[in-house]
Amino acid sequence: MIVDDERRILRGLTQAVLESGLPFTSVQGFHNAEEALRAMESSPCDILLSDIRMPGRDGLELAGAVRACCPSCKVIFLTGFGQFEYAQQAVKLGAFDFLVKPVRDEQLLQCLERALLNLKEEKKEAESIHKLRTRYEETVPVVRESFLRQCAGSERTSRNVNEIIAEGKLLQLDIALDSPVRFVVMRVNNRKKWIDSPKKSETLDSLLFEAVGTVKGESGLCMECWRDADFFACAWQSKSAIGSVVMEKQLRRALIDMQKILFERHGMDTSIMLSKQADNLEQWGISYQEALQALKQHISQGRGSIAEVPQGEGVLMGRLPGLDLLQSLGLLLEAGDEEQYYNRLNQVFSDARTTPGLPYRIYAEIVHLLSLALLTSVNKLTLTSEERDRLRIEEWTDMSCFYSVEQMSEVFHTVSAEVFKLTSRQRDMNRDVMSRLKWYISQHLSGDLSLSELSKIAHMSTAYLSRIFKETTGEGINHYVTRARIEKAMELLRLPSAKVSDVAVQVGYDNTPYFTKVFKKVVGVTPQEFKNE
Repeated sequence: MIVDDERRILRGLTQAVLESGLPFTSVQGFHNAEEALRAMESSPCDILLSDIRMPGRDGLELAGAVRACCPSCKVIFLTGFGQFEYAQQAVKLGAFDFLVKPVRDEQLLQCLERALLNLKEEKKEAESIHKLRTRYEETVPVVRESFLRQCAGSERTSRNVNEIIAEGKLLQLDIALDSPVRFVVMRVNNRKKWIDSPKKSETLDSLLFEAVGTVKGESGLCMECWRDADFFACAWQSKSAIGSVVMEKQLRRALIDMQKILFERHGMDTSIMLSKQADNLEQWGISYQEALQALKQHISQGRGSIAEVPQGEGVLMGRLPGLDLLQSLGLLLEAGDEEQYYNRLNQVFSDARTTPGLPYRIYAEIVHLLSLALLTSVNKLTLTSEERDRLRIEEWTDMSCFYSVEQMSEVFHTVSAEVFKLTSRQRDMNRDVMSRLKWYISQHLSGDLSLSELSKIAHMSTAYLSRIFKETTGEGINHYVTRARIEKAMELLRLPSAKVSDVAVQVGYDNTPYFTKVFKKVVGVTPQEFKNE
């Protein structure tokens, strides 16, 4: 807000600020303090730039009224030369700065930039204070969560069980630490949707706790919940002395309801691992850690899966039949055969969806073979940093990024499509470069056509040029150069006046005997015999 009773000065200051490019959302100008104060009632300003000496209320009175209703406002005074008697009053009013008229645009804008920076720092400080206050208010829930995480962890063995139970009572936990417990470890499979910013990550937590709270009130079960890195954990316990079979039914029904709430209301796809029962606090750590590890290695075959920690060692399965189809995917990528490639890819994921009880190592092998085929093709491409970023290589080469067959299939189909597109573009570019290189060779048969020289022309390394030329033309580059030279020599030798020694030089051979040797090797007769024929 700019206030000055001199219209020319007000107009000049307003124009300078508007054209400065500084990030103001609004710039308003007023001729007196009364107008400015009326405007402030509906639209408070962040920075007030005001003349001091004005008819009616002066700038000092205006600043006092503004600071009373808007303490954070930065006040900058404009003073005429010799009016420094106002400086002391300005300081008392908490003025940010005062400038002497006439004010140069550069001086004004520097002052405004400092005021903006000061506002930004104050806002940041206020946000920090707010965060600290919020964290303080959350202290008790955090302590509870930390306590439960320690109970379910592996570092609490040195503590006395009775001491832990006593601490649990002090924290007013909803479960009895000395009674049987089942742990539920949950993973939000599409979690990345909520972690683009810290705010969204907090929303994820609140939604999970809300869903659990809803189910808790309807299920007749007691529970306590906490976060464990990317996982969400609950300790469940029956309120009454019921049998384990009844509790199992109650718990499964509660988990299905919770998954339904999360998916239907918030679009969350979750995977749940149910632990073995921990009969006492001593078994908490083993029971919980088993469930956590099992979920880390669990690949869901459908939406909303609920699995249990396997009893014993389980049955070791052989290879998935479709795995053999992945061995040749690299060749299909190189050949650009999309139809065969996707047929085999779809077959593998179809087998993975319909084969029950697949161990984690099978999924790991699928990811390994697909990543290997794709990376082999990618490493042969000349890519910009933007194209490499778009491929998101780290997201499909890391097994820990996968949580379901559906997601795995979607990721590899998307990446494969991108690699096919890049490979096709690279193939077209290579054909174009090789076409231009062949034209260059045809125009410079008498010159230096060594591999090192041609690599400079093509802007490729010698090894890369050799490989690409062979892949594109089906012929080695040195063999192609020799054939082009000999074919040109045959054309020249048909001229009646042509001499063998002259033709040799014209096609790049300074040594006639060597030319004769090469010519005979290619054509089957010497240059002279060819000419005589």
